[in-house]
Amino acid sequence: MTRRWTPMLALVVLLLSACTSGGEPPAAGAGGEAPPPGNGTAALTAALLAIEQTPRYQQADWGYLVLDQQSGEVLVSQNPVSMFDAGSTMKTFAVSAALDRYGSDYVFRTPVYRAGTQSGDTLTGNLVLVGSGDLSFGLRKEPDGSLSYENLPAIDHSYATTGFPGAVEPQGDPLSALNELAASVKAAGISRVNGDVVVDDRLFTPHEFPDGLVSPIWVNENLIDIKVAPGAAAGQATTIDWRPRTASYTVETQATTVAATESTALQVTEPTPGRLVVTGTIAAGAPTLVVSEITDPSAFARTAFIEALQRAGVTVTAVPTGPNPAALLPAKDSYPAADKLGEHVSANLGAYVTLIMKVSYNRGADLMTCLAAVKTGSTDCEQGLVAEVDTATGLGVAKDQMFAFDGAGSDDRSRVTPTALATFYKDVTRAPYATVFADSLPILGKDGTLANVLTDSPAAGKIRMKTGNRVVGTEADQIIVLGNSLAGYIEAASGRKLTIMIAVGNVPIATPAEFTQVTADQAQMAVAIQQAF
Repeated sequence: MTRRWTPMLALVVLLLSACTSGGEPPAAGAGGEAPPPGNGTAALTAALLAIEQTPRYQQADWGYLVLDQQSGEVLVSQNPVSMFDAGSTMKTFAVSAALDRYGSDYVFRTPVYRAGTQSGDTLTGNLVLVGSGDLSFGLRKEPDGSLSYENLPAIDHSYATTGFPGAVEPQGDPLSALNELAASVKAAGISRVNGDVVVDDRLFTPHEFPDGLVSPIWVNENLIDIKVAPGAAAGQATTIDWRPRTASYTVETQATTVAATESTALQVTEPTPGRLVVTGTIAAGAPTLVVSEITDPSAFARTAFIEALQRAGVTVTAVPTGPNPAALLPAKDSYPAADKLGEHVSANLGAYVTLIMKVSYNRGADLMTCLAAVKTGSTDCEQGLVAEVDTATGLGVAKDQMFAFDGAGSDDRSRVTPTALATFYKDVTRAPYATVFADSLPILGKDGTLANVLTDSPAAGKIRMKTGNRVVGTEADQIIVLGNSLAGYIEAASGRKLTIMIAVGNVPIATPAEFTQVTADQAQMAVAIQQAF
C-alpha cells in the first residue's frame, strides 16, 4: 500500500520553516548563493549545478528551461525534454482549457425552477435546483466580485486533512446561495410545496478523481468543516463546532487532549452513513480545523435547500433527508423560462481560476477539466483531458511532451517536460485570458502559497509561479519525492521578462523534514535566475 503523506501544497507549506519572512533562506549547498545581477549564464549555471550536486540528489533527475518571454530565446537549460511528475504545475493545463472555452468573464448561473402547477401559494409538484458547476456557490464572494483565498501561513480548508497547522474556514456563509434561492421561491408567492425538491446534477457525470469526487453541485465546496477545540490540559475532553449544519450529518468527537508539547493527529471517519466521528489527539492550546468530504453532493444539497426553504417560510411535504430523487427530473435542458423562480449568479471564471491557482485547489482544478469536457459536448470528465491537450498544443506545446491524467496533477501517471511548461507560459501571453492567467499565479513573498516565502529576497514580488510536488511513502517508512516543480514568470533584475520551468524527480529523503531543503533549493534556483539576468 502506497502512502501519500503530503499533498502538492506541501512544497510551500514545508518551506515555511526554512525561508519565511524575517529571515534569510538557507544555504543551498555549496555555492548555493545567487549570483549578482547581470553576472551571466556561466555563473548562473554554476550556481544551479552546485545545488544539483549536493549529496541528497545523487539519485535524482533534474531539468529546467529558462526562456526570454518575448523572443523565446533559450537562456539556460538542462534536460529540457525529459519527463517529470510535476504535481500541481499541471493545473496550468486544466485552468487554461476552461478559460479558453468559457472566457474569463463567464459566470456560473444556478437556477431553481418549479415543475408543477402553482395555485395561490401552493405548488403541486417539485422544485428543481440545477447544478452549474459553481465551486464556491456563494462562499468566499467579496464585495468587489472577487473570491477570497488563503495566503500562507493560512491554509485552505481543502488541505485540512494534511496534518499541517493553519487550515481555516473560507470566508462567508456556506448556505448563503441556498438561502438566496429559497427567498426567491418565497418571493414568487410559494409558501407550500406539495411534492419534492430535486437537484439536477446532469451537467456532467460526477467523477472520482485522486483528490475526491467532483460534482456539478457544491455546498461549502462539498466539505464539512469541523473545528476541534482541546481541553485546557491533557486528559480533558475536546469540543467541536462544524459547518454547514444540516440534517444530513451528525458530528461527534472522541478525540483526546494531550500536552501542548505533544503532536496533534486527528482523523475523521464515517462509521455509518451521515455520522462523522473525530478521533485522535489534539495538543492543548489552539483549535484545529479538520474536514470530511461530502460523499453524496446532490443529496446533501437537496437536504440543505429544503432546510433553507423552511427558514424562508416555505413548507415542503417531502422528507428532507434521503437520496436525491433524480427520477423526478424532467428532460434535460427542458425548463421553460417562465418557471424560473430565482437564480444565483457567481463571481466570474477568472476569480475561480485565481482561487484555484493561488491556493493550489485540487478538486477545483479537476472541476475545470469537467467543465472543459462540457464545452466539447461531453458529460464525461475524462474528455476534458482531451481539451487540455488541444489547448496546450494550440499554444505551442508538443503533444508528446505533456500527459495529463487529471486536472490537479495528483495522478502520478501524469508527465510533462520543462520545454512544455516553459513554452506554454511564453505562448499563453498571446491568449485573450493572458492577464487573468498571469494574475492567478502565486507571487513570491506576497500572496497565495508563496505569501511568506523569501519575503526578504530581492526577488520578492518579481516571481509569479505555480508550485507542485508529489511525495509518497511506503509501509517500510521510506519516503521519496517523485517530483517537485516550479513554473511561471520572472521579472529579472534587469527588467527582462522570462518564463521558467524547474523540476526534480526521484529524490529519496529520510524524514519529512528533509523535504524542506528540496523545496528551499528550488526556491533558491528561481531567485538565482531572477538575479542573473
